[in-house]
Amino acid sequence: MNETSTSTGMDDCPICERRVLTTNGICPACTTDLRNESDVQRRVLKRKASSIAMTARANGASFGEIETELIKGGVGQDLIKEIMIQVEGKTSEALAEKKEFDMRHGFYWLLGGILVSVVTYMIASASENGGVYVIAYGAVIAGGIQFLRGLLGSNGKK
Repeated sequence: MNETSTSTGMDDCPICERRVLTTNGICPACTTDLRNESDVQRRVLKRKASSIAMTARANGASFGEIETELIKGGVGQDLIKEIMIQVEGKTSEALAEKKEFDMRHGFYWLLGGILVSVVTYMIASASENGGVYVIAYGAVIAGGIQFLRGLLGSNGKK
């Protein structure tokens, strides 16, 4: 392990790459148990492999190409699966952001559709000869569906 200790108990954490004062061998910044050599090596490998995968994806590589590259680099299947979930944006944090986005934008479309319908109806009813109004049912239905998807946590894909 690349960890170096001084008499003050300061260690270099290979995971978060910070110099930290460890408590019972645990990095307070990233909660890595620096005494567990295999766990540290696995987390270092995952960090490097994740960086490679994210860079490759940003450069337009397909998921299959990324997986092949990681296999060539000696990364195990269990770790590849974890990394691919991260690259695909299916981590719990990404899914929570997606739900919040869907709820917010669904609400905006729903509210916008209702407002357009009500305002144009009010303008038409105030007119002497009846006027024309819009019923924005498409925005209301689509916004309602998107809001419910976010609320229920479905992304609409199987």
